[in-house]
Amino acid sequence: MRTFRNCLMPLLLLLLAQCGSRPATDASTRRPLRIGIDLWAGYYPLVLAEELGYLREGNVNVEISIPKNTSRMLAQFAARDYDAVCVSCADVITVTRAVPELRIALLSDESSGGDQVFSKTLITSAADLRGKRIATNFGGFGELLVQRFLAKHGVSVAEVTLVNTEASDIPKRLAAGDIDLGHTWEPYATEAQQLGMHKVFCSSETPGLILDGLVFDGEVARQREPEVQAVVKAWFRALDWWHAHPSEGDLRLEKRLKLAPGQARPSGIRLLDLADNKTLMRSTDAVAPLQSCLQSYIDFFAARGLLLKRPDPRTMFGITILP
Repeated sequence: MRTFRNCLMPLLLLLLAQCGSRPATDASTRRPLRIGIDLWAGYYPLVLAEELGYLREGNVNVEISIPKNTSRMLAQFAARDYDAVCVSCADVITVTRAVPELRIALLSDESSGGDQVFSKTLITSAADLRGKRIATNFGGFGELLVQRFLAKHGVSVAEVTLVNTEASDIPKRLAAGDIDLGHTWEPYATEAQQLGMHKVFCSSETPGLILDGLVFDGEVARQREPEVQAVVKAWFRALDWWHAHPSEGDLRLEKRLKLAPGQARPSGIRLLDLADNKTLMRSTDAVAPLQSCLQSYIDFFAARGLLLKRPDPRTMFGITILP
């Protein structure tokens, strides 16, 4: 649930953006910064920052929501019900249709195996793929991940049927036979494995493709910059603590998020620290790595006709918010 679910989402976002009212952004009101996140280990440092009191110590009030539906979360972000969301870089690009001014405050993680494609049967050749029904999240990084998987076997998108499906629904749809293959992540990947499905591809084969992060409405980031900086500082402090106390951190997260043992572990996820962020956002080079990642999604969505205007990725991030 870390990406848009279908091609109608941009229209829904625009409609909700028109209906929603922009929240007051005067920091003196002390209204909580409302942040939506998904169940994804890359985003858990924010939860730990709250659990450990780091946000409170930073004198910033944050209201964390976990709606378990990224489509709705992003629509609410467009309607200004959230000040920020934790999403993939693919979502950052698509949501510009409704929120043209965005600010990536930090990069949380890179998926390096955490995103997986499962199949009811083993896939060993192109013939095993042609004509199959492959489920992923339309309008997001899942489509591009599936395309990379197909390209590995020399199969074109035209030779399969893509099915728009929530990541959480992949295990049960595979078991029911509604689809032949599907893209998902934890905790749903474990569920698929327990149902006897075969992992046939994962994001470790697509380095640099899937970056996730914390993105703010640009106006909120500008008008409440000290609070945004406090959130970022608390995030990295909590990340350092988690690295130093992995077992305790996992237990805290499992209790808070009602996860099964082991599901809080960032398996197949490379958590990005402050140094990683400064490298990915570096301003000394003509093209920062993050800019290249964003540009790849701009090109992909533009080719799909999902962007009315190409955003400038250079305006979406910078190292000034980082501690």
